[in-house]
Amino acid sequence: MTAEAGEKPRITVIAYSRDKFLSRKAESIEEALSVSGYDVVWVNVDTVSIVPELREALGIHETPMKALRRASDRARVMVFPDYLFLLLHQVYEIDGGLKRERMGIILKGNLVITIQETPGDVFDPIREGIRKGEGLLREHGADFLLFAILEAIVENYVPIIERISSQMEELEARILSRVDEGVLRRIHGIRREILFMRRTIFPLLEAFRKLRLEGGDFFSEDTKPFIDELHDHVLEVLEILEGQRELANSLVELYYSTLSMKTNDIIRILTVVSTVFIPLTFITGLYGMNFRYMPELTWRYSYPAVLMVMLGIALGMLAYFRRKGWI
Repeated sequence: MTAEAGEKPRITVIAYSRDKFLSRKAESIEEALSVSGYDVVWVNVDTVSIVPELREALGIHETPMKALRRASDRARVMVFPDYLFLLLHQVYEIDGGLKRERMGIILKGNLVITIQETPGDVFDPIREGIRKGEGLLREHGADFLLFAILEAIVENYVPIIERISSQMEELEARILSRVDEGVLRRIHGIRREILFMRRTIFPLLEAFRKLRLEGGDFFSEDTKPFIDELHDHVLEVLEILEGQRELANSLVELYYSTLSMKTNDIIRILTVVSTVFIPLTFITGLYGMNFRYMPELTWRYSYPAVLMVMLGIALGMLAYFRRKGWI
């Protein structure tokens, strides 16, 4: 999604040092980049439509800007002599589903620029921490702010994964209590969400590995250990997703296994009923024949006697089946 034609992109600037802080909106990218006198300047743009102006103002290579505009591109890191470019994806839950949104991040000197597809992100805790001077952000440079932004994106995946785990636990209990097609559809929906998350997160492994190995010059010695942790954090998230994928497959197997068991129960009951009625059908068929000479037909108690015999046969067979454990 991009801004509508003629609509001005929203540009916000947060600049800070240890002892001072600035937060305001800017009318143009040139105005945002003119802020000076602070250790770190963070410019956030809420649309990719501003990419040409940003490229011209910063002298950025065309390749990362093309990657940002292509919706199909995976997460990646591009290392240039004087700046870093990162392409990642934020994931949101909307209308019971998941939405992925591209985000470009540029680190150049003391400047961090984040470029989003649409307004709204997961960075409010970072902004609040900078405003209040809490945590380590005000004590470090732009490289640590980049780490904080990357960590916030990865951390935002965790609640979604936890929600998926919770739903699978509920589905497992539901399968064991009753089987219906709605459960199977929901399992397949969860499997799609897991694959969606995995396709989004898996490229981060290579991206953060490259960031750690090739982008080391852009990070201070204090920040490098935090960058190393990002790779490990992504690996942990992917391991959880892999476990969820296996659990989702197990739920499908459990569904069909439970369905098969219930079907077998029904077939067993129907078989017992059919078996009980075989001798009863034989007796009723025998006495339903229209022969002239059937002596017992003239007996006064023949009708109740036959009924008692049929009842005895039925009860006897049921008792036998029960003793054998068939019912």
